[in-house]
Amino acid sequence: MALSRRTILLSGAALGAAGAATGLPLAAVASPGPLRRDPFTLGVASGDPDHDGFVLWTRPAPEPLAEDGMSGMPSRVVPVSWEVAADERFRHVVRRGVALARPESAHSVHVELDGLLPGREYFYRFRAERWLSPAFGGTCAPRSPRPS
Repeated sequence: MALSRRTILLSGAALGAAGAATGLPLAAVASPGPLRRDPFTLGVASGDPDHDGFVLWTRPAPEPLAEDGMSGMPSRVVPVSWEVAADERFRHVVRRGVALARPESAHSVHVELDGLLPGREYFYRFRAERWLSPAFGGTCAPRSPRPS
């Protein structure tokens, strides 16, 4: 089936609108090919606790030892959503957002959280397309006593 010029222009406009609506770069919206395998083989982590937050990390890599150096990831930006909840079942989500896993950063994702309660445990997880990471807990540091 041959595509008309009008069909091509309308398709391009629809992709541009999708990029504008999601706030993602056009390359992230227009890139073909879904993730075919679980990208969370390297796990997820938290660290660098502060009194009101901590850092979340993941690196999507369905094939960490792939010879092409891309760890099984496509050579495109992959949106990775994240959630932080006050409970293990994620009934009380306190923060959520989207980070972009970029090929030039080996698809590594770092999220710096703040504004959380000191000394409290929170639970976090990531999602890339249809794949959901395991959930883990991270704790904010207790508030430091003020010097007298």
